[in-house]
Amino acid sequence: MLLEDILGKAIAERRHPTLYEALRFIEAYGLSVARYRLARSADEAVEAAEELGYPVVLKVSSPDVIHKTEVGGVVVGLKGPKDVRRAYDSIVSALKGRVPGARLEGIVVQEMVEGGYEVIVGGLDDPQFGPVVAVGLGGVYVEVFKDVVFELAPISPREALRSIKMLKAARILEGYRGKPPADLYALAEFVSKVSQLIWDYRGRIKELDLNPTFAMAKGVVAADARVILRF
Repeated sequence: MLLEDILGKAIAERRHPTLYEALRFIEAYGLSVARYRLARSADEAVEAAEELGYPVVLKVSSPDVIHKTEVGGVVVGLKGPKDVRRAYDSIVSALKGRVPGARLEGIVVQEMVEGGYEVIVGGLDDPQFGPVVAVGLGGVYVEVFKDVVFELAPISPREALRSIKMLKAARILEGYRGKPPADLYALAEFVSKVSQLIWDYRGRIKELDLNPTFAMAKGVVAADARVILRF
């Protein structure tokens, strides 16, 4: 089974997956993910960045860190080797200072997604309602306006599209002030697939958070993943 194949170490150690493990898992399930590599040294990070192409983002991958930004574990907009080396050292130093004793799996080097619309896609296995999928616009729309729609999973792409159009900020996704519209059909397919994942692993996955996910003019790509297992 896919869950055991990729997240077997996390399950055996009764911990939640690292960023790298979570990205591998959702990618293997068939969800589109911004290209990434795992680096275990500054040299490897530079090699990965050169392969992926600049600009890149560096993110800490540790079994002891769930919220990466809170520990200084994310650096964006890196445009050259010097930036990458500096960011790598900064993340490692920050981790040691803020989470003493934390295990470092490595640093994820990821292509920086530019353009498109930032959305949040995720779900949970609710004790009362069972598997639930969620979609909303990112940034201030979710933080201030709580603009998120929840549906019982699984849902079809058609049902997902209806949910997306229920968002207060749906008009923005349809193109606003000259910005091209998001590929709503691709986003609906993506949300539907996430809902199926939540359903398939009900009782095993407690929460799934793909934030940010970017809805582009053509296609959708997840740029981050957080998986919380149920033990």
